[in-house]
Amino acid sequence: MKLTISQPELAEALTTAKCAVSAKPTHPILGTLLLSCNSKTNRLNITAFDLSFGIHTQCDCDVENEGTVALPAKLLTEIVSSLPPNEITLNVENEIAVITHSNGECRILGMDSQEYPELPEPIGTTIKIPAAKLKSAIESTLFAASREETKQVLAGVHFKFSPTTWEAAATDGHRLAVASGTIDSTEDIASEAAINVPYQALIELEKILSNVLETSDCTINIDNGIAVFNLPNIRVISRLIEGEYPKYSSLIPQYFQHEFATGRKAFDGALKRVGIIADKKDKIVKIEFDNTNLQATISTESQDVGSATESVVIKSENSSQNFEIGFNIKYLNDALKFISTDEVMIKANKPTSPVIINPVGGILNQLILVMPVQIISTQSKESTQETTEASTEESKNTIPANETITAESDYNTLSDNSSDIEPEVTVITKTGADVTTKTRGRKKKLQVA
Repeated sequence: MKLTISQPELAEALTTAKCAVSAKPTHPILGTLLLSCNSKTNRLNITAFDLSFGIHTQCDCDVENEGTVALPAKLLTEIVSSLPPNEITLNVENEIAVITHSNGECRILGMDSQEYPELPEPIGTTIKIPAAKLKSAIESTLFAASREETKQVLAGVHFKFSPTTWEAAATDGHRLAVASGTIDSTEDIASEAAINVPYQALIELEKILSNVLETSDCTINIDNGIAVFNLPNIRVISRLIEGEYPKYSSLIPQYFQHEFATGRKAFDGALKRVGIIADKKDKIVKIEFDNTNLQATISTESQDVGSATESVVIKSENSSQNFEIGFNIKYLNDALKFISTDEVMIKANKPTSPVIINPVGGILNQLILVMPVQIISTQSKESTQETTEASTEESKNTIPANETITAESDYNTLSDNSSDIEPEVTVITKTGADVTTKTRGRKKKLQVA
């Protein structure tokens, strides 16, 4: 095997393929990259595959002698990436690779390429989606996927295809992100197809899609528990997650009593600033939508730090009443981070019902469902009397003793079909300068059919 190739092109191809090599391979051959070249096409093929996830790349070269070799992935990538940006020669004999460059040469011991596992070649369902839309779909859903090993079926993105449409969804049981669009062309889809793609595979696919021309298409082949994402010069291969995904569509409200539009950046900025003050454990904020003055007031307080309040301008789209609701700030921050439009729509019913956040415009149909927390404030008679009798200005700004705020994570949570995810009730009891936080038993659950 002997070829001449551009160092920048080879370095980029190796770096891309290496993402599919496990840091702790179960077999030495899985810690290598498979290199093969063809004199007819003058192309170098680079493959990484750990039996669950794989990447296959191609790049142009001048082939003198065809051949195949398996070389240590990390070592090869580091060496090639460090070379001057000129042409290099790769010559392989007896599984020893000699890399010759403008300043010298380097020898690498390889392995028998016959030991390398074959890449699967699905021949079933084929779907074509614009690469830009697939990238946006992954970006707008993957953040909501579960990271818990016990929720295997939720540890990725659920894709659903029909002859004319596609949909991507992800949930960790506390929030839901959905993106959808139309299919430009299909082959072999008679009705519907559904797959669950693992989190890590989509992380790498998203990186690859970021470097692909926006005008490119991605062809997806699905067969026998395998999905292959075909892009120009790159293929991403992933085993699919087994199991039935929750029927999340039943959780999305169809009608709303309150609909407000606001600037995404202004809303996100206000949340982040108020969030600095929010209690580090509970991260609860209260939002008051004022339909009269057309503003949303975001507030929080922490006994150890202080309090914060900010207001943003809103447009009332479908509401005649003021509305107050509580949230875990993390879920709002995440939702706004993965929406790219300048304006967002917030849709709600009651303070304990799912809230929908939509982008206004954008290239995809997108929604993010966030469950609120129920904030309940109570005050004892004694505390009320003390507050009433106090006459100083200081007393007006003092938090009453024995005030209890119940932040009820009223998550009508999603579940897989084997186990429910039940919410917890967090009670923050404030007495003077002391703060006691405890968690009470699990209160509700929603069985998803």
